[in-house]
Amino acid sequence: MTATSRKMTACLFIVIVLGLGVLSLRSFGDYGLQDGLDPVNGELARDVESHYDDGFPVRDLGTNLWAAINYTLFKEGRPGVTVGEQGWLFTDEEIYPGSESAVVVETNLSRVVAVADYLRAEDIPVAVLVVPAKARVYAGQLGDQEPVPLMKSLYGRFLDRMAAERILAPDLMPDLAEARDRGNQVFLRTDTHWTPEGADVFARNAAGEIKASFDGQSWGDTQFVTALGETRTHEGDLLTYLPLEPLFPSLGPEPDRLTERSTAVEDAGDTSAQSLFAETSADIVLVGTSYSANPLWDFPGALKRHLGRDLINVSDEGHGPFRPMTDYLKSDEFQDNPPELVVWEFPERYLAQPVTSEGTLAWFDRRENLLAQSSEQGHQTIH
Repeated sequence: MTATSRKMTACLFIVIVLGLGVLSLRSFGDYGLQDGLDPVNGELARDVESHYDDGFPVRDLGTNLWAAINYTLFKEGRPGVTVGEQGWLFTDEEIYPGSESAVVVETNLSRVVAVADYLRAEDIPVAVLVVPAKARVYAGQLGDQEPVPLMKSLYGRFLDRMAAERILAPDLMPDLAEARDRGNQVFLRTDTHWTPEGADVFARNAAGEIKASFDGQSWGDTQFVTALGETRTHEGDLLTYLPLEPLFPSLGPEPDRLTERSTAVEDAGDTSAQSLFAETSADIVLVGTSYSANPLWDFPGALKRHLGRDLINVSDEGHGPFRPMTDYLKSDEFQDNPPELVVWEFPERYLAQPVTSEGTLAWFDRRENLLAQSSEQGHQTIH
């Protein structure tokens, strides 16, 4: 390198640094001082720093460029996603256990049994609907990656333990696989969850098992119809692990397309007493996760239609399967109006996730203590 070229390189570097420095000062222009920030203990400095970081001109460029390099060259995203073949993304939670301890799985299995025993002590039957992992149903899209042995064994262990405890937990994996093999997409490519079609397949076969197992109950009293809505683009939750926007979105997987569905009582416009009763009464309660709580999949609607019965959906998003269940069991709704049947939707991957909710852990601790006291006093069951 000649002396001239070295000078030119140095000058170019200085110009770039000065240019970025000047551009970065623009972020101070729209800074608004918030009331109550103490300049002495550092609150004001941290707020200014955060505002400056958000407005730094090359922040998006660096983030997007690094994500593009990782995805296109190394087939990787941020921690939390596993990049498969042909634009398929999988949550790491289906590939790796949420805890290093294998005891978590056994503890969670015992918790599922504890919930079922609690309900059965109240003369309330329960059906556990184990949702197979997307990485299990679409294992062929994982490429040369595969779940660790513990995760591969989860589904079978779950069903085996439920069978040993005489808890209804039908094997619905073959039905999803059959639908997949017929060309129906039962899980979204860029999302953790199933498609509305997959939810319908799952609900149809689950309803068949439930009706056959609890044939003493009345089924088909209410007819439901499902209407198809708009077909639209759906950017799955796993795309957040590939921060390619706004500069390189075309390098990432294509967003999914899904057709919205909604389910209602047939002839809902009929205001007869029978129709009104069908709309407002339900003896079945659905407890679950985002697979049931998110209206995009219409899983509760599909379950209603295939059961021919209304149900109350108390599922919740973002808390796993245990917290919605214990919240429901502690609720006045459960205590005052115990249902005839509880349906518990439970994605298999949560079997390997530790429970962190203090309220949920307290419910199980309290139940264990009551069981211990009952055993010491010679009682057979607790309520």
